[in-house]
Amino acid sequence: MPSTPKHISILKETRDADRRVILLPDAVRRFVADGFDVAVEAGAGAGLDIGDHDYRAAGARIVDTAEAWGSGRYIVKYRYPSEAEWRHFRPDTHLCAWFYPGETRALTEELCRRGVTAYTYEFFRTEDGHFPLMAPDSEISGRLAVLEAAHLLLNVEGGSGVLLAHVPGARRARVVVIGHGNAGGAAARTAAALGAEVTVLGRRADALRRFATTMPADVTCELNTPEALERLVPEADLVVGAILISTYDTPVMVPPELVARMRPGSVVVDITCGYGAGYLPSASTVVRWGKPVPRRHGVAFVKNDVMPMAVHQSCAEANSVNMTPHLLALGNAIFDPARPDPVSAAGCFVADGRVIHPVILHDYAVLDGQAAE
Repeated sequence: MPSTPKHISILKETRDADRRVILLPDAVRRFVADGFDVAVEAGAGAGLDIGDHDYRAAGARIVDTAEAWGSGRYIVKYRYPSEAEWRHFRPDTHLCAWFYPGETRALTEELCRRGVTAYTYEFFRTEDGHFPLMAPDSEISGRLAVLEAAHLLLNVEGGSGVLLAHVPGARRARVVVIGHGNAGGAAARTAAALGAEVTVLGRRADALRRFATTMPADVTCELNTPEALERLVPEADLVVGAILISTYDTPVMVPPELVARMRPGSVVVDITCGYGAGYLPSASTVVRWGKPVPRRHGVAFVKNDVMPMAVHQSCAEANSVNMTPHLLALGNAIFDPARPDPVSAAGCFVADGRVIHPVILHDYAVLDGQAAE
């Protein structure tokens, strides 16, 4: 039996005027039905036009910031805490967010120092190797990559004047998608639906064959080789980078000299948004919504690590539905050790005052090695 009452706190977002919230009232109803005491920070849903009364009607208690952080062991939010929130960290707390710990090392070290057990959504992993909590944001980013590129290709935006949506008599726009996970698949389907000529590149032949069966018949799938990149990238109106992860030791895949051969006014969108100098080095600077898009070699570069924020309503709805069963399973595992959940356990990266996840340990070792050179 659980040793303590089950409790979850749902926090308001504080970073970059983010209007999302991690769990909506329908999710609260499921937690309440499962025996959880649910506390929601006042105003958490305001950016979605969800009032505190909507959460109360679902069975939650509305609390102030201090109580939301301090009243229980299990705390969830959408994005990693801002530095102003670090003062709320307490030992014996289980905190969940999109942490991206490979690039938020100071935060990770603070979590260790304060004795917090931390989980990052991007590492939740099923036995068959899938990352279930990444699906909604990845699909949204893939679709937005194509829509944003369609805008940047307009000549009034400095683009080449190519329409991604096909018009009879004009040549079809050429789109290259590197990667065929949730993000790459969404980008390819969106571009194909508009009528573009789409080629998807992937590393593993078996996985690429399976992926091809899910694509429209006119989407071409090829192995990602230097020869394929040399042939396809210079002729592309849009290149979408959507590999699973790009970290500090990821090698360069699309070098600047290859980008320089693209037509002026073309677009590159990097939705991997990893860290380090590899993969798409010409687009290494993250540029958020509302800021000018940089152009290099006459090519527009979009690298925006918060693309789903632009559609906060759709994003919050999709994520709340997708995350609820996994966060329920984690909550039950926290309060009842007899109910372990291996999917969420794979997302734990800080415990007992130290970093425990092998990917993050590897990232920090690479960083420390580079600093020593």
